[in-house]
Amino acid sequence: MVKEKTIFTFIGRLLYDKGIVEFIEAAKKMKQAYPKTEFWVVGELDQENPSMLNKSKLLEWINKEYIVYHGFQKDVRPLIAKSDCVVLPSYREGMPRIILEGMSMAKPVITTKTAGCRQTVVDGENGFLVNTHDAEDLKLKMEVFYHKSHDERHQMGSKGRALVMEKFNSQKISNDLYEILSQI
Repeated sequence: MVKEKTIFTFIGRLLYDKGIVEFIEAAKKMKQAYPKTEFWVVGELDQENPSMLNKSKLLEWINKEYIVYHGFQKDVRPLIAKSDCVVLPSYREGMPRIILEGMSMAKPVITTKTAGCRQTVVDGENGFLVNTHDAEDLKLKMEVFYHKSHDERHQMGSKGRALVMEKFNSQKISNDLYEILSQI
């Protein structure tokens, strides 16, 4: 079965610091070059955060059809399942849960070389790392991903899932923590 579109999905609060503007700038260029792409945005405006995206900007992107906006979703798994690649071009993170969730569902990811994000991706293996604040670098990595075959994408996703199960499995972390605490 050949998939009709390649779907890149951003999931997170709609904050400038999460790289939403870079995601949209890359999306605009990708849609011009590759009409069989879609760019999904899942998340809400965070009224309490000074880094919140301007609502009029969001509406403009929706109206110009740069993105398909899904709003806030309590359960993002169905959207991740339909996505080809999870994208988080964040400027700074702890350990980005959405990247781990995407990888656990065997989805390749594109994220930044910032602390927290870079620990989740082996560049070129289970996804791609890009420079922060760099929509052009993001677009280039999206383009590389776009040209990957179904099998190559599947292998990337499988490698990501294996990495999550090895390093970030909650049972393993609980056992390791128990061992550390029992030695104190």
